[in-house]
Amino acid sequence: MNIPSKPEPAEFQHIQTTTAWKRTLETFAQWCQPQPGERVLDVGCGPGLLPMLFHHMGCQATGIDLDASMFLPELLWGRVVCGDALSLPFTTGGFNLVTSSNLLFYLPSPQEALLEMRRMLVPGGRIGLLNPSSRLSVAAAEDVAERRGLAGTARTSLIDWAQRAENHQRWQPDELAQLCQAAMLTLHRWEYRVGPGFALFASAQRNDP
Repeated sequence: MNIPSKPEPAEFQHIQTTTAWKRTLETFAQWCQPQPGERVLDVGCGPGLLPMLFHHMGCQATGIDLDASMFLPELLWGRVVCGDALSLPFTTGGFNLVTSSNLLFYLPSPQEALLEMRRMLVPGGRIGLLNPSSRLSVAAAEDVAERRGLAGTARTSLIDWAQRAENHQRWQPDELAQLCQAAMLTLHRWEYRVGPGFALFASAQRNDP
């Protein structure tokens, strides 16, 4: 199966702001339980929707993305920088919460990325993750799209996500717990979301001596 081509920046922004993905990110932001005044870093932020949501929840939010073209055609939130998830250009221990949505499952070394995200956390800080679950497949996505009458971008974005997941990684909670443990994090909360559980929301806390 061919991996779908990467959406153009304008298309990606359209997907994030006008389809069910907007509601999913709004739900994920609430699920992460950010507290007003907390410093939040979103890794792989794209045009900045998730940092913007955290800002509206009273947080000091920053985003980072490797691909500067994702900041086009316009930024949704101004406090974003271009940088690598494996070498984050921020002060160690500078954030209460680090989030990442639909990034970790792409990476050949997710543990390395988690270790770098952990480095950003204050003692007792936490990481919020959104990734494809083991329930997501092209067949399952096509079935949901058919039953719900999805068309256009809503349909193609869901099926493209499933194709990317099949070609990269899909996790069960116990697998993600092991990955977090190897990165000196404790997975303390998780939940299946998006349709019949296509997404795995997870919250992990930094382990400290």
